[in-house]
Amino acid sequence: AHERATTHAQARTARSAMRRSVRMACYALAAAALVVVLMAMADVGKSDDAAPRKLARQLKDITEIFPLRPTSSHRRESASTPEQDWGAHRRASMASYLAERAKCDSPDHPESRWRSVDTKAEGMQTFYNWSVPYRQNMEERPLAFETCEVEDAARESGWTFVRVGPFLGTGGYDWHDVRVNPVPRNERAKFITAKMFAPVTRDGRVLSYPPVHTHHAHMGLDGVHHWFDSHGDSICAEEQGGTACYLREEPEGYGLPLRESEHYELEFILNDVRKAGSPAMTFYMEASLRWSADASLTPVSRAHYERHDINRDFSTILLPMREDSVTWQSGQWLVPGQVIYSPKDQTPFFHSHRSFSKGMWAFAASPEELGLSLDLLERTPQSAVPEGSSAVAMDRDVCWVPRDGGMSAKEALMDRIGQSEAGMDALRCWLEPGESPDARTLDHVAGTDTSALYPEAWQQNWEDSWYDRVGQVYCNGTWDFERGDSYTIVALNGLDPRLDEDGGWDKPNLQHAGFKLVYETFDEEPGPNLEVFGSFAGGIGRSGDSAGKTADAAIKHPTYNLPSSFADFDKYNIMISNIKRLSSSN
Repeated sequence: AHERATTHAQARTARSAMRRSVRMACYALAAAALVVVLMAMADVGKSDDAAPRKLARQLKDITEIFPLRPTSSHRRESASTPEQDWGAHRRASMASYLAERAKCDSPDHPESRWRSVDTKAEGMQTFYNWSVPYRQNMEERPLAFETCEVEDAARESGWTFVRVGPFLGTGGYDWHDVRVNPVPRNERAKFITAKMFAPVTRDGRVLSYPPVHTHHAHMGLDGVHHWFDSHGDSICAEEQGGTACYLREEPEGYGLPLRESEHYELEFILNDVRKAGSPAMTFYMEASLRWSADASLTPVSRAHYERHDINRDFSTILLPMREDSVTWQSGQWLVPGQVIYSPKDQTPFFHSHRSFSKGMWAFAASPEELGLSLDLLERTPQSAVPEGSSAVAMDRDVCWVPRDGGMSAKEALMDRIGQSEAGMDALRCWLEPGESPDARTLDHVAGTDTSALYPEAWQQNWEDSWYDRVGQVYCNGTWDFERGDSYTIVALNGLDPRLDEDGGWDKPNLQHAGFKLVYETFDEEPGPNLEVFGSFAGGIGRSGDSAGKTADAAIKHPTYNLPSSFADFDKYNIMISNIKRLSSSN
């Protein structure tokens, strides 16, 4: 084991050195290209037509070696995998998951059986409240926790399956609010390479949305709340995999490393979104992780970038309902590294409430470099909240509402960035909703009833409506960064007109803008898993700042949530927020 660890460390050192060499070679090639251009321009006065042809030929030679990054003309074609294959890939991965889980119910695999866990005896804290509406008419209900381990023959990898429940719903958007801490982990696990968090029936069928909305399912690790998660927008359009998108794998060869001291925390809320008074439906939450003990995997870290803290349930921001608005969040990278891009594995991923989401763009620049300044912001008025809603506008609910009569909000946004210091050259990733399967972020689902056409409770009494789907994040090549480099995530928000054709939409625009990614570190040690509540201003929140304590500070200073066991807090000198949400004893 020591020899394998030493070999792995040496390999990481070699990879880091290679990356530095590649970067230096790229700089040299860029300089060579500049020399070629200058020499060719000097030839222009000597010949009428030979110089332009020579310039074009020499530039072609250079760019074949050193390809230029696509900029403002970003298109899906920059993705590396044919998008029509992604749905098949995701369904195959889910089929493999279900085949492994089936061993838990098979007499042919006596070593892999479901085990009911005595949570009290094992020192686990559990919580289950049912309510409708949210946190009203609450009932505390009992909770069962089952687990099953399926390992390969060498016991070097496997799945830890977890099933929590049962939950009994009768529709009406009831709330099943659950927390479990800590969640057992396999003692041989050195890396996590996949997760599957989804509602399932008693016989293990993965449920879509409708009938069950995964409001959120968070698996925290060592105090980082959004280490792994699923939400209502985790399902793809059917052509792109449908419910198979609840399963997400790390790109091949990568894994999220685990320390012996780290533990999992599970928190989720499920909603039965069928019509109120529907036939009783029994369902469960399945929260499973695939692990590996393979020391040759390349360690990566997970980052969750959200906008500033709002001090509202679920940290949503209230935005205008019938005016398009722009929000952004910014921070700085703590270590040098590279964002891992694998569209078939849904990384990176963007989480939002799709009814109000009109696009996301991720830039390698600060807001100021993109022309996004604090003087653009205005506070959302209480008049933006529909009558009958309990939502209250707060000081931290701010956004930019472009009101140039000649341009749409998106056109005004792109025009401002296009004329900025950084420009569209700084664009790295984006999600733009559309009608194609990979771009669909809302799907219309026909209603159902209780006739013989729909014999099972989970099939019955669906509302005829529009439902969230994931949409595909695209990136235009590699995103390398150094420590201290800025990033800015920009979101365009506004009510989808298909939901308000009769003008009767009555739900407030409470929005998220969570950009979730995996990154590899160029340093010797992997960077931390982290979640950042970004700011509208560039820079980094320093220790001693009042970040998060006042509305003005929250808007101007990002806050970083790092693992409890992370030893380098002082090294980064940043504003730290590490809140244990389930148990102060941990």
